[in-house]
Amino acid sequence: MMDSTPIVKLEQVARVYGTEQNPLTVLRDVNLEVADGEYVAIVGPSGAGKSTMLNILGCLDRPTRGAYLFMGRNVAELDDEALSRVRKHHLGFVF
Repeated sequence: MMDSTPIVKLEQVARVYGTEQNPLTVLRDVNLEVADGEYVAIVGPSGAGKSTMLNILGCLDRPTRGAYLFMGRNVAELDDEALSRVRKHHLGFVF
């Protein structure tokens, strides 16, 4: 029986750049689950937030709001060293 915990889970993730007076919301309330062995493509028009979401999924950036769970752990609770280990052993990008 397979574990039902998703490998990747985004819960109401948002990413806002800029200042409090002039915010630029790039991602708004994104929910995503990716199961072990599943293939996912992130597509959309230019400026839709694809690269921002990939930076969050790759542990290169953090969401402004919401939660990112990777292998059941909240990424926000990981320090820089633990994030480096996650990137080294579990994540990769193909361009």
